[in-house]
Amino acid sequence: MASSRVSRAAFFVFNPSFVPENPKPTEEEIQDAKMIYYSPSCAPVEEKRSQVGLIEGLISFTAMFSGKDGPLRSMRTKQLAFSILEAEPQIWLVLVMRHAQVQPDGSSRGAASFEQQFDEDTPSDSVLQAILRNCYNVFRLLHGPIEDFVKEQSMHKLYDLLEDFIPAFLETVDAGDFGIFQELDGFHYGPVERNTCVSIHCFLDKLQEHYPAIRHAALLYNAHLIYTNFPLEDMRVLYSYLLSYNGTVSQHKLNKGPYGRIPTAASLPGGGSSSFGRAFLLSEEGDFLLGASRRSSNGPASMFVPTVYLSGSGAGQLVALTYKGIMLILIFNESEALDSRYLTSIRDSCNKSSGDGLSLAELHPLIAPQYAQVMEQEDEYRFVYYNHTNHALRLSNQASTSRSLLGGSRVTSLGPKPAERALLTPLHATLADPKLKCREVSWKSADRGWVCAKRWREREFYLLLDGSNTTLSKCQEECARFASIHFSNIFMM
Repeated sequence: MASSRVSRAAFFVFNPSFVPENPKPTEEEIQDAKMIYYSPSCAPVEEKRSQVGLIEGLISFTAMFSGKDGPLRSMRTKQLAFSILEAEPQIWLVLVMRHAQVQPDGSSRGAASFEQQFDEDTPSDSVLQAILRNCYNVFRLLHGPIEDFVKEQSMHKLYDLLEDFIPAFLETVDAGDFGIFQELDGFHYGPVERNTCVSIHCFLDKLQEHYPAIRHAALLYNAHLIYTNFPLEDMRVLYSYLLSYNGTVSQHKLNKGPYGRIPTAASLPGGGSSSFGRAFLLSEEGDFLLGASRRSSNGPASMFVPTVYLSGSGAGQLVALTYKGIMLILIFNESEALDSRYLTSIRDSCNKSSGDGLSLAELHPLIAPQYAQVMEQEDEYRFVYYNHTNHALRLSNQASTSRSLLGGSRVTSLGPKPAERALLTPLHATLADPKLKCREVSWKSADRGWVCAKRWREREFYLLLDGSNTTLSKCQEECARFASIHFSNIFMM
């Protein structure tokens, strides 16, 4: 039993090719020049140099025989787990987690002294790597590549930016809830009929025709993606940042803790702070999450339109508008001068009936019932499904025990229980390991039911069966039945 939880020990960024400007630097100056950022900043300088020097040395040493396996990605000591990512050429991100301390066994208890024991198997290396990748992807989305930022600004401004961004990002990482959803971070797709999808496509085309500065657009309902013309990977990072958190999705994500930071002028480009986690508070049916605030009695509406950097089309301006559960995400050209009057005209044209069915006011009565018809049906099994081709993530719907304000139980996407999320991680690692070539694995403990994981080509699912007395043969029967229900038109061996 753990007597302490997994906790964050350090996070640092370094570039081993950086050298000091001093023509005759000391050894300490050489070490300090490589260090771009270190958290906690209050750590002793010798500790910072020691950690950075250790990882730099191990990267150089392992590179001699790593071959096609690539650079060093992880390392563990008795007390610490290191996760290492080369985010850009010669720019390394390192996350250091402190292992949970566990109670000593009975034979050691009561002794005058005993050696501290730690759970050295958790958190998993793959989860920590996923957190590092997400950290860099979000930073790149909001601020562009690190190397480009240094060229356009300065190393000092990069440090100030990281001093704001990294602590805010790490605050959103719950070390007590590491699990499968750090790795399977995809889209929750919204089910609508084909004709409705065509109408949405026409609506967005009409909007971009009237406002040619709009480069990309996406439409979602209840934080479920329905249509997008973004490149898939750019949309995935945007979706993860704006809506997704640990397997759940909400268009109010940026209004809630540990997000919910206040939009400020300093968090816009050139201001020195990060736009991460900052958004307007959604209080009415047709509000901007990112864009122009409602005009107050004390003065004009305020603006908060963060710049984003897309991998395919470069920098743009991000605007997000909501209407009765619908969210419209727009990317404007970087050069377009946006003001509150311009954005208000867009909101009004979207929210008012146009007579041709191509407005949010006319699309909402179509989308809402079609979405509810599918999403409010309770699933027979508890499961997690993921498609690596289109990054579709689907959790089973079960009636929750909590009651809504209107009475009765609600059907919500639950999937695995919180305590089960970490159990799926090693199963996912087994299926993903190319050396094992494993397509199916089942797992059970004495106090839990079976978990059956299966992968075929780009699809994988995890079936969670309740009942600790279920036999393996029964588990296999239920797994086959589940596959026949959901994948009868897909060949899965």
